[in-house]
Amino acid sequence: MSRVGPTPLRRFAKDDQGSVITETVIIFPLLIWAYIALFVYWDAYRTENTAVKASYTIADQITREVMDITPAYITGLQSTFQYLVDSTLESTIVVSSIEWDEATQQYDVLYSEARGLGAVRMTDAMLQTHLDELPNMSDGDTVIVVQTTTRYVPLFQVGVPTFTYGQFIVTRPRGGKVTCPTCALS
Repeated sequence: MSRVGPTPLRRFAKDDQGSVITETVIIFPLLIWAYIALFVYWDAYRTENTAVKASYTIADQITREVMDITPAYITGLQSTFQYLVDSTLESTIVVSSIEWDEATQQYDVLYSEARGLGAVRMTDAMLQTHLDELPNMSDGDTVIVVQTTTRYVPLFQVGVPTFTYGQFIVTRPRGGKVTCPTCALS
């Protein structure tokens, strides 16, 4: 009896030798895409983390003031924030002083200044949308609210959309009230 060898299909299925070139052509684009995607995701995380830290730095800087601040000072803070986030994209900053009035049982905006494209000063009406973010305060107490935004545009399109990071930082002045006699009143 003569034995017939395996059919070509069975020989192909059992063959465990591969072509390095073929495997590289298949896998290399996936590796490149994964590397770029990891870079973009890490860059988005880094940008958000930097924006949070810069926002807290600006808020802390204001609360340490013992003299009146000015609109020019707030313009300088916006430049400082832009420098800290190291972004070529537009950022905004809104600095407001909020006071609790026990008689009316509401928060009042004492002053508010906005810098950056599209930034809007805080008003009493706008403040109503942030009541859950404000602390309980005694009559006449004030807090400084710093709102910042930073736009993020990914370098490559790998699933991370273009979006804007927004921060709402509430800090209590370290001394007395931080006043700004020349700032816009609410």
